[in-house]
Amino acid sequence: MYYKPRPGRLSVWRLRGGGLRKREKEGLRRSRPGRKWNGKSLHDYLDIKLARSATQLHHEAVLMELFTEADHLAEARYRKLLREQPGFVWRRFSDGEELMAYVFFPPGHRAEAAAPSVLFFHGGMWVGKSLGDFVPWALHLAQQGIAGIIPMFRTRGDYEVEPMDILEEGREAWAWLHGNAALLGLDPARITVAGSDAGGLMALHVALPDHPARWSLFRKKAPLPPGPAAVALFRGVCDLTAQSAFKLGGMMPPDQRDAVNPLRRVQRGLPPLFASHGGRDRLLPWRNSERLAELWRKKKNRSRFELLDVADHTFYHFNVNAAYFEQLLNSWSAFMVEQGIWEYNEGMDTGLLG
Repeated sequence: MYYKPRPGRLSVWRLRGGGLRKREKEGLRRSRPGRKWNGKSLHDYLDIKLARSATQLHHEAVLMELFTEADHLAEARYRKLLREQPGFVWRRFSDGEELMAYVFFPPGHRAEAAAPSVLFFHGGMWVGKSLGDFVPWALHLAQQGIAGIIPMFRTRGDYEVEPMDILEEGREAWAWLHGNAALLGLDPARITVAGSDAGGLMALHVALPDHPARWSLFRKKAPLPPGPAAVALFRGVCDLTAQSAFKLGGMMPPDQRDAVNPLRRVQRGLPPLFASHGGRDRLLPWRNSERLAELWRKKKNRSRFELLDVADHTFYHFNVNAAYFEQLLNSWSAFMVEQGIWEYNEGMDTGLLG
C-alpha cells in the first residue's frame, strides 16, 4: 500500500509575526541610525560604496545573461511538478502565512521504509525565487529509493527578514524534518542537507557548530537534533568575506558575518562533505569550494571536491546540460554509497541519456 502521510499528523512550528510580505509592510520601516564609517572620511566611504555598487551591477548583469527565457520556462514547469507532490506545513505564523515542505517519496513508499533522504535548500542569494532548482534532483533520487524534501523559506525578495533569520529558518526546517522523519517513513540518521549558493550556506549552517567565540550572536533556541548524515554543495557560498559573496556578506554586520562564516567553523567530527563547482563560474569562483573541501579533510573529516572544468554557474541545472547533470549525479551517488549512507542501486548505473 502506498504511504502518503497526512499533514495534520505532523508537528508544525508556530511563530508570532514575521510572515508579512514586504509589500504588506510598506511605510512601516523605521529609519536607521547614522552609519559608522570606521574612521574613513565620508568621501572615502562613498567611493567604497560606489565601487561595491558597480561590482554588484556587474554580477547581476552576468546573472541575467545566464538565466534565459528557457530557464524561466523550466522553472515554471518545475514549480508545477513541485506542487503536485505531497506538501506539509512546516511553519505557520500568527498572521496566517505558511511555509510548505514538498516531499518526493520513492514509488511505493511505506511508513516502515526508513528511507534515506535529502533536504534541499534552493539558491537565489536570498533574493531570487529558485524553488524549482532541485526538482529534477528530487525526482531522480526518488526513483533510487531516496526521498527528496524541498522546503519553502522566507527570502529578502518577499519578506522583511534578516540574514540570521533565514539561516536559523534552515536549521528549524532541519529540526522539523528530523522530528517528523518516522512519520514520513524516513531514517532520521540518514538525512543529508544540500544546497546551492545561499542555500549551500544554509546547509553548512545546519551541519556546522556555532563559532565558540561568537556564541552571543545566536539567539537562545531549543537544542538541535543530531547533525545531518552528510552535506552536499552545488556551488555553495563557503566564504562570506570573499568578494564574490558580497551579496550575502554585505547584508550582515562584520561581527555577525565572521560568526557564521563556514571557513571559520570547520572542525573535527563533521559529516562527509560533497562539494561541486563549475570551472567557468563567473559569479562564485570555484576556488572557495575547493578550499572548503581541503579544510574539511585537514580536520580529519571526509570530503570530495568535484570540478566540472567547462561548466558555468548553471552547471547543476538539468535543463541547461543533461550531461553535466548526469556526471555530477553519478559522482555524488558513488560518494554517498562509499560513506554507507545510500545503498547501491542498479539504477545508479543507468545513464539518463541512454
